[in-house]
Amino acid sequence: MFIGKVTGSIVSTQKIASVKGSKLLLVQALNVKADDPTALVETNRTAVVLDYLGAGEGDLVLVTQGSSARLTDWTKTLPADAVIIGIIDAMQIGHKEIYKKDA
Repeated sequence: MFIGKVTGSIVSTQKIASVKGSKLLLVQALNVKADDPTALVETNRTAVVLDYLGAGEGDLVLVTQGSSARLTDWTKTLPADAVIIGIIDAMQIGHKEIYKKDA
């Protein structure tokens, strides 16, 4: 599982029947900054993920990948490699809040 930021969406008019109607988003993986553990930094990893929770551009999300991505009610019969399993409302490291949605 990783924390990521939704950076965009994908429109695909040609796809297999089992994923028609699925929302596809681009998610940039984030890491805790090495020299400042209260800050997040972007990585060079971007994933295409399925979204059934209604995430939008700019949201921080929890993403699971691999076989775990097929363990949700929505994806158990899909050829899914990555799926958003949560939209982050707030994040705290130690006693410092480093992210709050709509702050």
